[in-house]
Amino acid sequence: NILVGLPIGYCSLDNLKKDAKITWRAIISWTYPRIKKILKKDKIYYNASMTRLYMDYEDTSHSDEWFKKVRSIWDGKDILLIEGEKSRLGVGNDLFTKAKSVSRILGPAHNAFDQFDNLLAFASSQDKSHLVLVAMGPTAKPLAYELALQGFQAIDIGNLDVEYEWFLRGAVEKIKIPGKYTSEAKGGRIVEDTNDGKYKAQIIAHFKNEA
Repeated sequence: NILVGLPIGYCSLDNLKKDAKITWRAIISWTYPRIKKILKKDKIYYNASMTRLYMDYEDTSHSDEWFKKVRSIWDGKDILLIEGEKSRLGVGNDLFTKAKSVSRILGPAHNAFDQFDNLLAFASSQDKSHLVLVAMGPTAKPLAYELALQGFQAIDIGNLDVEYEWFLRGAVEKIKIPGKYTSEAKGGRIVEDTNDGKYKAQIIAHFKNEA
């Protein structure tokens, strides 16, 4: 029951902006020789770019529909978010307003894998009826995998919230989102503190690396 996805660049460069095409050509030329031995040519892979629905596309006329489809995944469900301590997914927008409830486990903004065991152990202790959404860089994939093996429905939702923020703003380039970690934007790794009471009330655990 593990769905493996590949990014859109491995399927097609159609409708991607010029910069995105250049980036994907570079990525593929660098990574494909190393991963082709584990890819199965007769296998249908899922779309790992389901969380990047706006910024890299020339034609964004379908973005609104795509975001609505992704949001429908958690309609009426209890959500367990595992995210970086500065990510703040859904804060200030309506990404999760139709969810039944939202709980958050926070990990470090950097080097989150150092807390992998703690994050996994705590998440594993939660009710399996929760839909687990993980947004924690490279650490998200093994977390989602291990949780899926335990019977959770877990999804690596990556950059979805930031993409949604860019979409709502009609941004034409990757800009910093105030109050949120925006790693791909200039100055986006410097994040202001928040006094959002609703957000803080949703935090059920916070794992930090030693200074």
